[in-house]
Amino acid sequence: MPTEDVDDSGFVAVTAMAGRFPGAPDIETFWDNLRAGRESVSVLTEQMPAAQDGHVPSYGLLSDTDRFDAEHFGYSSEDALIMDPQQRLLLECAHEVLERAGHSGPERLPTGVFVGGSASDHGAFVRAWAHGRGAPLTESRVQQGNDLDFLAPRISYKLGLTGPAMAVQSACSSSLVAVHVAIGALLAGDCSMAIAGGVAVPAAIPTLWHDPDDIFADDGRCRPFDAHGRGTVRAGAVGLVVLRPLDEALSDGDHVHAVIRGTAVNNDGRRKMGFHAPSVAGLAGAVRTAHVVAGVEADEIGYVEAHGTGTVLGDSVEMAGLTKAFRQSTDRTGYCRIGSVKANIGHADAAAGIVGLIKTVLCVEHGVLPASLNFTEPNPAIDFASSPFVVNDRTIDWESGGRPRIGATNVIAYGGTNAHAVVAEAPSAPPTTPGRPDHLLVLSARTRPALRKAARNLADHLERFPDTDLADVAWTLQTGRTMHPERHFVVAADVAEAVAALRAAIPDEPGPGHLTLRRLAFLFAEPDDNRAGSAAAVHGAEEVFRTHLDDVAAAAHPHLGHDLRRTLATSFPSGPTLSSAALAEQYATARLLMSWGLRPDAVAGQGRGARCAAAVAADAGPDDTARLLLGLTEADNSALPSAADVGGAPVGLSGRAEKPAETGRPLLCDASALPDSGPGQIVVHIGARPPATPAADDSVSLYVDVLDEPGHPATGLRTLLTAAGRLWVAGAALDFAALHTGERRRRLPLPTYPFERRTYLVPHPTSYPPASLTHGK
Repeated sequence: MPTEDVDDSGFVAVTAMAGRFPGAPDIETFWDNLRAGRESVSVLTEQMPAAQDGHVPSYGLLSDTDRFDAEHFGYSSEDALIMDPQQRLLLECAHEVLERAGHSGPERLPTGVFVGGSASDHGAFVRAWAHGRGAPLTESRVQQGNDLDFLAPRISYKLGLTGPAMAVQSACSSSLVAVHVAIGALLAGDCSMAIAGGVAVPAAIPTLWHDPDDIFADDGRCRPFDAHGRGTVRAGAVGLVVLRPLDEALSDGDHVHAVIRGTAVNNDGRRKMGFHAPSVAGLAGAVRTAHVVAGVEADEIGYVEAHGTGTVLGDSVEMAGLTKAFRQSTDRTGYCRIGSVKANIGHADAAAGIVGLIKTVLCVEHGVLPASLNFTEPNPAIDFASSPFVVNDRTIDWESGGRPRIGATNVIAYGGTNAHAVVAEAPSAPPTTPGRPDHLLVLSARTRPALRKAARNLADHLERFPDTDLADVAWTLQTGRTMHPERHFVVAADVAEAVAALRAAIPDEPGPGHLTLRRLAFLFAEPDDNRAGSAAAVHGAEEVFRTHLDDVAAAAHPHLGHDLRRTLATSFPSGPTLSSAALAEQYATARLLMSWGLRPDAVAGQGRGARCAAAVAADAGPDDTARLLLGLTEADNSALPSAADVGGAPVGLSGRAEKPAETGRPLLCDASALPDSGPGQIVVHIGARPPATPAADDSVSLYVDVLDEPGHPATGLRTLLTAAGRLWVAGAALDFAALHTGERRRRLPLPTYPFERRTYLVPHPTSYPPASLTHGK
């Protein structure tokens, strides 16, 4: 947590992360692997002769790089084949990271995209494949599917993002430089949110040869900072983060994994032995500048995720540069832990920086420092004894002495572009407000199988985290996700009930979500004078319902000499008071549904229910509404439809019911004139119990009654939420933000869209089938 005297106006929150890593298809598995000390570098069995003939036998391989959900993103099979796997994987991860951030809904913030990528041979494979089948492709199609220039714009186009979109290329430091550029755009106001990171996915795994002038180990293992280090291992990876200014993220209820307090980027210039060599002075300058920007002293930093390639020269120069920068504000020794993720997965080229940043964020967030692997004896070219650093050779809890945990990520690159980021523990999130006693959870997908998978994934997640606030789950699902045509919902009071409902079978046949709701009508029932109960649960939980009911009750009091609200809370003999109370409840129920965006195209009433319809159609005030509901002939009818009979007879048809009146008010109809239930139209029966034998297709006929039966628990709110959920499933434009008016909610990282991937593989001679891979230790 930042100290009070630190200006946090330039701090940026990391609100979501997504990625694909060797041995890990997601962030959670990646972190589990790090904590367990797993080395996820694959041994290529066909290259096992290895050092005997100069072959390098290992690679940090990603799984399923040939698979892609083309239909989800609107691509044909040929388009998917043409597209570089880097482009495909980055697009899926961008979709995922927005959902993890809770900002994938229709109301998206102006969002920038800043990403780097690695060179790929995929375009050459595509050209050869197209030529071989006798149907050459235009060069424009090949370029658009493969050139790095289109990494960022493709994401912006497909996801509807309107901030700056640009490729950031600086070799190994590309993705961390992309984060630096994204932060600059956020602080300059170019966008309100940013996706930043990078990708490195080879089109094929070539036969790898050891080059003594290169940085890759001939034995296929990376040993950062170790005396036996012979270099690093090539790897693929994808990594993205979502960034927002810290104050905006906190006020908007975003989940904050950690805070980037400052970044810096520079270049070595000519201050080094050669183009590929690192520079102590250049690196030290970037590190020190990042400290100054972040407002931290070096002795506040407890961990550095180093570039750490395991080369004698690279590691020693990096440690000398870090030490030089730290020595400008501290003379302490041996207090700061250091590690390198390259020992776990290899060197991910353009994605190396974002992989290191994601690891640092996870360390800061969870308060654990995973072991830096393959370290047995310090590199003699590194003077650890007089430096601030000690290699973190075992997994430990991060003890910070009560101060905020602060770490850093360091990257150097061929060509000399250095990048450094200072990452701090997130401040405490503002408290949320109490939610409803029942919660509406909504799920959608492009296909029915994906919808069922989404429900199972959410159930698994809630079982794993049973203390999750279900109100926040509802908010995240309602406002933070793209809405697809296949839809499902559950209403639950707690996590256990939600899990059980989510595990219940979703029918195989397409649901009504593939329809578009064309017409919605409210039909108000004749009040049943023999029933009494309580609407107290809804009255206590829903402000809109409470306000309308209270206002009408206050306006009716002079005419009745009795409070209608007491009538709803107790049993009274049949008579006009109970009838008026039931009508007032129906009216308040309609107003509540309308406040949720469920505005009817037509309204009608049965018997005295026509009075409610007239009041809703006229948008009458409390006094006129009270007179209408009480059946007083002295009601001021000037604002009401001319056909209304406020004495209680059915209201005459005042217009066609195909669409709302030009005033935006619903059309007032005779009950018999309502459109018949059918595809794309729903009649909501308010204040009526469903018949003993329901309609053959009750998906288009809803019954809403908040009046609770004596002796039964309050169910009125659940009935309303169920009605809202069924209308949403049928295509209604439910205003989810209005469902939470007056609440302070928090976005949660929940399971993301279950892509339905298929294989899209352009044949090439150097690919290795999955069966030829085994994992190292």
